[in-house]
Amino acid sequence: MRSFKCMMNEFGSSLHYFADSIVGNLQEAEEIVSDVFIKIWQQRENLPPPDNIRFYLFKAVKNTALNYLKSKGRRAANLAAWELQVNLREQNPEEIMISKEDVTSIRSVIGQLPPRCRQIFILVKEDGLTYEQVAHLLDISKATVNVQMTLALKKIWGALNTALKVSHS
Repeated sequence: MRSFKCMMNEFGSSLHYFADSIVGNLQEAEEIVSDVFIKIWQQRENLPPPDNIRFYLFKAVKNTALNYLKSKGRRAANLAAWELQVNLREQNPEEIMISKEDVTSIRSVIGQLPPRCRQIFILVKEDGLTYEQVAHLLDISKATVNVQMTLALKKIWGALNTALKVSHS
């Protein structure tokens, strides 16, 4: 029971965010994530231990959200608008030495990335999924994930370099 609560605490906010990016409604996203956790709890005796719990949970939330949209007749419309918003987790000053201006600049650049590129970047950099897991989760090739990550990182580094040049002038 304690490990289940830890899993909910550790992954809950990322899963809510991901579900919301699919259904476009925070309350529905909360219901979807709750449904996933309830199903996992109810079937805990029969579930094989997943190799990667993070990926397993994201896949379960994706499937549940898509089934939810399908049942509501909203799947096609929401898939076309499937987009993530940026919510970078705050980090310790000892862990990263970036000024507030640089963080603002990075968030701005991430927010301006094309929706799919932004979604891939967040799944890899914030949620810790591998390129292969993201490709499988989003039904795209690993090469597409790589291209989108390269695009995102180039734009972020470009913005940081511009910000550094401006601050040193």
